[in-house]
Amino acid sequence: MFLAPYTIITFPFLFAVMFGDLGHGAIMAAFGFWMCYKEKPLQAKKIDSEIWNIFFGGRYIILLMGLFSMYTGLIYNDIFSKSLNIFGSSWRNNYKNDTLVTNKLLQLNPDSEDYIQTPYPFGIDPVWQLAESNKIIFMNAYKMKISIIIGVFHMLFGVCMSLWNHIYFKRRISIYVEFIPQIVFLMVLFFYMVLLMFIKWTTYGPTPGHFGDPSVIKTSGYCAPSVLITFINMMLFKRDENARPQCDEVMFAGQIGLQKFFVVVALLCVPVMLFGKPYFIMQEQKKRAQSQPLQNTETAENGAAAGAVQPANPHDNEEISEVFIHQVANEQTAT
Repeated sequence: MFLAPYTIITFPFLFAVMFGDLGHGAIMAAFGFWMCYKEKPLQAKKIDSEIWNIFFGGRYIILLMGLFSMYTGLIYNDIFSKSLNIFGSSWRNNYKNDTLVTNKLLQLNPDSEDYIQTPYPFGIDPVWQLAESNKIIFMNAYKMKISIIIGVFHMLFGVCMSLWNHIYFKRRISIYVEFIPQIVFLMVLFFYMVLLMFIKWTTYGPTPGHFGDPSVIKTSGYCAPSVLITFINMMLFKRDENARPQCDEVMFAGQIGLQKFFVVVALLCVPVMLFGKPYFIMQEQKKRAQSQPLQNTETAENGAAAGAVQPANPHDNEEISEVFIHQVANEQTAT
């Protein structure tokens, strides 16, 4: 399957997920629109600058990159590192003036009258610009999780597209030793990490009730485990030694055993992805090498030149070391 139509959209969008600024995105979109609008006059000038030709050749991609960056900038509520209060914040300051003067840092409780229980209609609430202590932590965690979720689904989509090519070219072996282990590897590691993010979002948060109650503490933001630390410990077969008191180190029952099973499955997929296809190619070459003398004899008896026999497989004349190198490069690109 030809992947260029998908790449034309996914590349500028993934760029925008990282760029994500309404102001800078508008500048980029304006530059791309200008090159597209003045396309014929600029082509007639025949400018010899190599750098200019690179930019001009990618004018439509630059336009899309700018437009998508404007969209993600609105999602992040970020314009030249500032926020826009378009719809009005969903948070209210209920502190008295004396409290504001005497305290450098104050906390707004989402489970009280500080929050009107209605989320900001579009994007990040601008009140986070005023959060000095945890603004960077919140924004980086938000952007990182969104990037990982989109990236994982993008990788899954690419691997699924490879299945169509394997079916079209009738590469049955590639389905067994490439597509299946690749999709399993992605699912048990990275898709599982995405599921942990959604479990964390839906399980932990502001909890009504007395904070001294253990059942309340375990589902509060205080006990919310780090997905990153959980994933690292999963790969190292470790337990969370720094878990907070009165908190569970797992998000659900049986998580530790399930994670060990996932890591073992992922490790078993690695040799299949790296050595499966070269092994089958080696076996095919041996079979063809054993049958080649008989074919040459029959051809000679029919009066044809023995050297005219053509290999039936494109890998027949390929060094096995090159096959291994090609396979490793393909797996690094796929994962």
